[in-house]
Amino acid sequence: MALSMECLLPNPTDYSAYRTRFLILIFIPFCAPPILFLALLQSFGYHLYLSAWLAYPLSILIWNTARLKYTEYVEWHEARRMGAEPIPRLVGRWPGNLDIVYTIATQLGARYPHVVLLELLESSGHRTANARMLWGNQIFTLDENVEKYVLATGFDKFKKAVVVKEAFSSFLGEGIFNVDGDLWKTHRATARPFFIRERISDFEIFERHAQTALGLIKASGSTPVDIQELLSRFTLDAGGSFLFGTELNTLSHPLPIPGHSSLGPKGSTSPGSFGSFATSFEAAQQLCTRRSRLGVIWPLLEFFHDKSSKDVRVIKEFLDPLVEGALEVKRGREEKGLPLEREEGSFLEYMVAGTDDKKLIEMQLLNILLAARDTTSALLTFTIYNLSRYPHVLSTLRSEILSICPAGRCPTYDDIKKMKYLRAVLNETLRLYPPVTGNGRAAPTATSIPLPSSSSSPSPTSLYVPAGAIVFYSSFWIHRRKDLWGLDADIYDPTRWLDERLELVVKNPFIFIPFHAGPRICLGQQFALNQASYFLISLLQQFSSLTLAPAFQPPGSLPPESWKGEVGGASQEKVWPASAITMFVKGGLWMSFGNEESA
Repeated sequence: MALSMECLLPNPTDYSAYRTRFLILIFIPFCAPPILFLALLQSFGYHLYLSAWLAYPLSILIWNTARLKYTEYVEWHEARRMGAEPIPRLVGRWPGNLDIVYTIATQLGARYPHVVLLELLESSGHRTANARMLWGNQIFTLDENVEKYVLATGFDKFKKAVVVKEAFSSFLGEGIFNVDGDLWKTHRATARPFFIRERISDFEIFERHAQTALGLIKASGSTPVDIQELLSRFTLDAGGSFLFGTELNTLSHPLPIPGHSSLGPKGSTSPGSFGSFATSFEAAQQLCTRRSRLGVIWPLLEFFHDKSSKDVRVIKEFLDPLVEGALEVKRGREEKGLPLEREEGSFLEYMVAGTDDKKLIEMQLLNILLAARDTTSALLTFTIYNLSRYPHVLSTLRSEILSICPAGRCPTYDDIKKMKYLRAVLNETLRLYPPVTGNGRAAPTATSIPLPSSSSSPSPTSLYVPAGAIVFYSSFWIHRRKDLWGLDADIYDPTRWLDERLELVVKNPFIFIPFHAGPRICLGQQFALNQASYFLISLLQQFSSLTLAPAFQPPGSLPPESWKGEVGGASQEKVWPASAITMFVKGGLWMSFGNEESA
C-alpha cells in the first residue's frame, strides 16, 4: 500500500501546494473507499444506518488490503521480468512495521548516529533491506555497491524524494539542492566555473574572519568557549562575504555564556539573536529539518499556517536589495559599455554577470550558503574535537604547520598543498564524522541495482527496487565498516591516509564519500577544505593546547551511560555527536585553548 506523493497534482513539481497534496494523499486510502462502498450498498437498496457504520472500517480494510496485494503482485512480476531479486524485508511485530517506525522515530536522535539503522540491518543478516514502513518501500543500505549505483552509475534512475523537496520548498525553493533534471543541470552549470578556480580573494576572506574568531578565543583567556558556535558564525560570516559581498558580522554578537547555556536545537543557546537574517536562516533550516523527519505527515501540523513564512520573508527582505543593487550596477555598466568582471568578485557579482533572473540568483545564493556554512563548520568542529582527544595527532600536525608556515605568516595555497598530514587529519575526520551522515534518493520507476559477485554470491546478482521506493544509505557506517577499512576502522588514525592503507580507498573510492559522489558531488568541496585548512593553520599557529571542558557542557549533552555498550566507537566519545541535515555536537563543544610555549 505504498502511497506515492508523485503526480498527485496537475503540476507535480509545485511543491508549495503541500496542503492539496496532503488532502489527496489522505483521501485516496481513507475517504474514497467508504464513499464508493456506501454508493455500492445504496445501489443494491441497503439504507440501514448500520451499513454506514460498518462501511467505513470495512471498506478501508478491504480496499487497502486489495491494493497492497495487487502492488505486491505487480512488484513480484516486475522483479521476475528484470531478472532481479526482491530486496529482503525487515519483519516487525506490528502491522505496517509500526514497531520499526516507532523504534526509528524514538531512538534515531537519542542514540549514536544511525546505530538504529545498523542494528536493524544486522538483525536481518543483510547490508541492504526494505523496512516496509507503513507498507511503503523504504530501503536502507550499508552496501557501497548499492550506494555507487544510486549516486553514480544509475544516477538517472533516481532523484530527490518528493517528501524532502516538499519539506524544504518554502526555504530553498527551486535551488540547486532541491531540484532534479534540467533545472538542476542549469544550476550546476551556472555555478561550477566559480568554484573550480583558485581565487586569492577567498584567502583574504578566510584571514579576516579567522582573525576575528581567534581574537574572541584569546579574549576568553582560560575560560572555555563553545567552539562549535564560534565556528558556525565564522563560516556564516565568511559565507556572507564570499557569496553576497557583504558583512553579516555574527561574530560581533554575544557568544554562549560559559556555565549558563542550555541545550539549543543544534548546540548551546546564545543570549539574544545574532542579526535578523542569520537568525531567520537558522530557524528556517531547523524547521525544514523537522519537516523532513516527520515525513508525509508534516503538512498536518502546518495545514492552516506555513511556519516558515515569517523567516522566509526576513530572508527575502535581506536578499532582495542586495540582488537588486547588483543588477542595477550591471545595468549601469552595460549602458556605459563596460564589461562586468566575474573573476575575483563575490558569487552574487558572478551570478549577476551571467543572468538577470532575480529569483534564480537568490535561490542559488541561499542554497550554497546552506552548504558553505554547515558542512565546513561540522568538519572544523569534529577536527578540533579529535585533536583534543589525541595529543600525538595535535603535536604532529602543529609541527608540520609551523615548519611550513611559521606563526605570524598567512598561509597560502602552496603552503596548504605541502601539508600532507593536515590533509590526512581532515580526511580522517571526514571518514569518522562525515558532515552529512547519510542521504536518500527515490526511484520514480521500477529499476534494478546490479551487484558484483562475492564470496557469498559467486554469480553477479541484481536487486529489484520498486517504483516510488526511497533508498537511504548511511555514509556514517559505510565509513566504519571493518571489512572495508580494517579492524581499526573505529580508531581515529590520520596515518591511514599516508601509508599502504590508502590503497583501500584508491581501489574502491565509493567507501569514502564525505562530499557525496557521482554527478551531484559537492561543487564547493575544495573551497571547504581550503577554508578548514586555513582556520586550523591559523589556530595552531597561536595555540598549542586544546582541552575539552565537559563541566561546561549543558545538562543532558554528554554521552549517556548506555553508550558504553554501543558499537562503532560510541563508547569512546567524550561529547554527543548528533545529526540533523549535518553533524553537530549536542550542547556545543566547550573547550579551553592555551599556548604552553608562551606561558
